[in-house]
Amino acid sequence: MEEATRRAIEWDCAQSTARFYNHVDAGRFREAAEMFVDDGIWHRMEGGATGPDAIVKELEARDPNRVSMHLISNLTVRVIDVITAEVTANISACHAKPAAKGPATDAAIGGVMRTVEIWKKSASGWKMTDKKTQPLLRFSH
Repeated sequence: MEEATRRAIEWDCAQSTARFYNHVDAGRFREAAEMFVDDGIWHRMEGGATGPDAIVKELEARDPNRVSMHLISNLTVRVIDVITAEVTANISACHAKPAAKGPATDAAIGGVMRTVEIWKKSASGWKMTDKKTQPLLRFSH
């Protein structure tokens, strides 16, 4: 594989992971779920879901009175072939109470998770086929 091709895949998949968490944090759950293939599986700490509709349902079950922010670190992309890549990253999950005006309050880092995602290139771009999220650190408040 040419170096330029490998780098382009790494960039696309890293950006796709960031875009996924930006959608989740903004409450755009359908957009986040559409980043999975039709039978894509998200293995979550709270359970799991298969397919975009089930993923939306899982995300909509979250507390609507909580602001979340997922901070991505230590992200690496392992290119498997020209249509498959694996993203591994640590995610610091922050949450807070929404404020009527200004920044959210009572912010805390709930913990750090590791995500391992398999991305496949399709006619409509890169889509996740499998996403595993497991806790690494939990913080007491």
